[in-house]
Parts: sequence; C-alpha cells; structure tokens
Amino acid sequence: MTATTGAQTHQTAKKTRWLLPWTVGFQRTWLGRDLVAGIALGVVMIPQGMAYAELAGVPAVAGLYATMAAIIGYAILGSSRQLVVGPDSSTSTLVAAALLSIVGASAAPEQLMAGAAFMAVAAGVMLLLGGFLKAGIIANFLSKPVLVGYLNALALTIVVKQLPKILGYSVEADAVIPAAIEVVANLGKTVPLSVMVGAGCLLIIFGFSRWLPRIPGALVAVVLATIISAVMDFQAQGLKVVGVVPAGLPAFAFPTIEWTDFGLYLAPAFAIALMGFADTAVASELFADRNKYEVDPDRDLFGLGMASLLSGLFGGFAVSASDSRTAVADNAGGKSQVANLVGVGVIGLILVFFTTILQPLPNAALGAVVIAAGITLFDIKTFRRAWRQQRSDFWIGVIAFVGAVVFGLLPGIVIAVVLSLWNVLMAGARTELVVLARSDVGNVWRNHKRHPDGHAVSGLAVVRWESGLFFGNSKGFERQVKEMVGQMAPQPQWVVFDAEATGDADFTATTMLAELIETLQAQGIVFTVAEPNGRLLQSLERAGLDRLIGADKIFPSVDTAAQAYVAQYPAANQPRSK
Repeated sequence: MTATTGAQTHQTAKKTRWLLPWTVGFQRTWLGRDLVAGIALGVVMIPQGMAYAELAGVPAVAGLYATMAAIIGYAILGSSRQLVVGPDSSTSTLVAAALLSIVGASAAPEQLMAGAAFMAVAAGVMLLLGGFLKAGIIANFLSKPVLVGYLNALALTIVVKQLPKILGYSVEADAVIPAAIEVVANLGKTVPLSVMVGAGCLLIIFGFSRWLPRIPGALVAVVLATIISAVMDFQAQGLKVVGVVPAGLPAFAFPTIEWTDFGLYLAPAFAIALMGFADTAVASELFADRNKYEVDPDRDLFGLGMASLLSGLFGGFAVSASDSRTAVADNAGGKSQVANLVGVGVIGLILVFFTTILQPLPNAALGAVVIAAGITLFDIKTFRRAWRQQRSDFWIGVIAFVGAVVFGLLPGIVIAVVLSLWNVLMAGARTELVVLARSDVGNVWRNHKRHPDGHAVSGLAVVRWESGLFFGNSKGFERQVKEMVGQMAPQPQWVVFDAEATGDADFTATTMLAELIETLQAQGIVFTVAEPNGRLLQSLERAGLDRLIGADKIFPSVDTAAQAYVAQYPAANQPRSK
C-alpha cells in the first residue's frame, strides 16, 4: 500500500468511525503496556478524583463516579488515543461557585450532588450539540492573555478556598477577597496536626515533582497520610478525614433538581462546557503532537460531551481533560484509551471491595493535592512576555484576572469571552492599509515603508489589507484608500488591491467596496483585485462586484496586474524584471 493510499484510508476511517474513533491505527502489541499504565493511572486517579470532589463541594465518592463515567464516555466518541478525562481543578471550582450561588453552602449533600450532576448533564448536552454544529473552532476565541488571566484568578481561588482545609478550619465567605480576609482573621483557630499533614503532603508533592518527576508525588503523599492517619488514629485526635465511603459501583439516575432552578443552572453549565472544551482541545493536541497521531476538535466535542453526560447520569459532576493524569499514563507507557479503561477497572475494584482503606484519608491531604494542582495553574511568565511584546494584551490579561477575582469565576468567564471577542474585533479594526512597491529581486511586492528602495510604477497604486474585511474595519479600509488616493500626485490611474492576505468580505464590506469602486470610477480611477482566494472571490461574485470591477480586472497576482497596467499605459515606468 502506498503512503497516499494509507493516508486516504486513515482519513476515511476517521470520517466514518463514529464509535471508538481512537481505535484507528490501534496495535495489539500495545495491550501489555496499556495494562501496566492503566494500573498506575487508576491508583493515581483515586486520590485526585476525591480531592476534586471536595473542591467541587460534593462528597468525595462523587469524584470517583465522575472519573469512571467520564473515561468511558470519552472513549466512546473522543478522538484522542491517550487523553484522560475526569474531574479537574478548573471545572470543579466552577461547579462549587455555581452550587454556592444556587443552593447555598448549607444544602444537603444529596442536593449538592444532584445540582452538580445536573450541570454535568446540561454541559454534556451543550457539548454534543456543539459537535453536531462543528463548533470546535470556538475554543480558539479564548485568547492566550485572557485565558492566562482567568487561569491565574482560578489558581488564586483554589489556593484561598483550600487553604482552610490545611489549617484545620472552615470559612463562610464565597468570594475570593472576603475568603482570604476570613482566612487571615481566623488564624487563631489553626489546628497544628492538620497543618503538619497538609504541609507534609505539599512538601512530598513538590519534592517528587522536582527530583523524581516520573513518580506521582500526590499518590505518595496521600498513601503515606492515610497509613499514618490509620495507625495514629487522627480522627480520634480531632482531624477531619474522608470517613465512610459508600461501597459499590455508581448507579444510573437522572439528577433531580427544583425545576424553578432549571434556568439558573444553564449559564454555569455553558461556562463549564466552554472552559472544559478549551482545556480539552489544548491537551488533546499536545499529546497528539508528542506521539505523532491526529485528533479532531469536533470529535473531541462529542467525546467530552459524552463524558460529561455520563458523569452526570452516574452521580458525578462536570469534567475536563487532565494534563497531569494523561502524562502519568503516557510516562508509564500507555498508548491508548485501553490504559484509561483499565484505570476505571482499578477504581471499580476499590469501590466494590476496598472502600474501608479510604476512610482514614485526612481532608488536609486532599486539600494539599488540590492546592498543588492550583499552584501549577499560576502563569507569570506569559504575563511577562506579554508586557515585553504587546502591552495591550498584557492589560487585557490583567483585566480578565481582576474581573474573575472581584466578580467571581462565573462572571469572570463572561468577562474573559467578551474580552477575547473584543480583542479579535479590535485587531481587525486596527488594520492599516499597506502600500506596496516591487522589489528588485524577483516578482515580490513588499511594504514600501519597510523597503523604501522598492520600485514604484507611475500611476499605479498597489495596496494590501492584512486582515479579512468585515463590518468592524470596512470603514477604515475605505477611509485609508481615499486618503492614499488624495495624497498621491499625480492621481493614480489604477488601484490594485492585493487580496492575498484578505480571507473574506462580509455583507457590510462588500457594500462598502461597491460604493468605493463607484467613487473611484467617477474620478477616472480603475479598481482591480489581485490574487483573491476562492472564498473572497465567491463573496465578490455574490455581491455582483466581479461585474462592477470587470472580470478582466481580477488578476491571479499583483505582477500580472502590473503587467496589464503597463501594457495599457506604455509610458508608465515598467517594473524591472529579474
């Protein structure tokens, strides 16, 4: 089979295999490594799942239910061979914020679990709809500075909210700043034993991360804390522990909520879906690039949607991709979702036969696991680079951070999305018209300001617009073209629009172009277009601009347009050829 035929077969398989799409290219020789990696992964996922459940404000066992259901759901429809999906710090924090605002911190555990599960179901349905609409591109609209600003706020929220678990007391405030003030005000209530456990776990986690990165420090810390707690009976000494964990596998049940709260859950569910998919898209691409296989963002919408849906239907909560757990499986030799499914089996065995070993696990240890994960979300380097390279992006990131800290994570998502869209619109709106001149070397037309030694053709103005033409910048294009024409002496006879960098033109832009072309033609100036792509050309044709411009005035390149101009006006300074 030729390489081309193999590629075609692979693409066809990707298009037609709806179920288990990651099995394309699966090799049986991977099974042994997947089995070993799955056992290691399962052991790691137990403490992390329980910790993120505590972060979400639901019983610890819900984290295990969510982990199992999410992995199975993603394996059914997701495209990544390796990606581990489950509870994570960002979505868990959003779940906690939503539950606090809708049902309150004093709600019964059953009510909290039902609310969290319903949000997972709602987010799953939204993600599945997004897959049908091929909305995977939406993840690209969270710009890097906005995302980093939001994640820094998220990291601060996690640390502030989990710190009381290590200190041994609780706080009532929901917002970050009041909670931080309350933490400081209650330092006199600190429980020394809780601090020793939490601080010891943090030292182990960061120590292993620094010197033994291939060994999951969180697992080592939790195992040691559980053993010591059991031997020394920390619970009898007043230390909060996980306690009784219900034995048995999760059962299917549609979450029951107060239907008057139905609408209140939809906005946070959308925010969770958006953030979850943004994380998943990045992580999926990261491991695919590292291990040389292809993923499909739209199929990952289906995969994450099914993961979230099943998590909600089996007593869990909203989920997302996990870089750290995927890395554990990858480093242990895992090659496919089989490793993740083996991990599910490990958790299932624990839930059925060995739940008693989880009872003495200190809450301070779980708090340390979450704080360690939260600290890794802090990203100061990107802020520094933004400050050096693009101050406007730096300040946008700062606004996203402050907005999420001051107004809360859920409003912070809205602020982040609005800022990202604003950034996209402003980038297009600030586009400047570039006047081109022909280089002495080859048939290359370059920015005349940057290359003033370029060769100009008398009576010919060649311009480039390095952006799509849309409602936000069409007036700017029109104004700058008119200003350029007015400043040229003598007045140009032709204006050549080099459309190579212009992806498309919307209705507002094509309307503007029609008016501009008529204005120029009234002044005796011919407007031509060079090198339009297929999509832009189609938009021009639909607007009737191909007839207004003239089919013979739409050229495959700027150089052919210049040659046509010189052929019509032989007296013009002909561009030099190589």
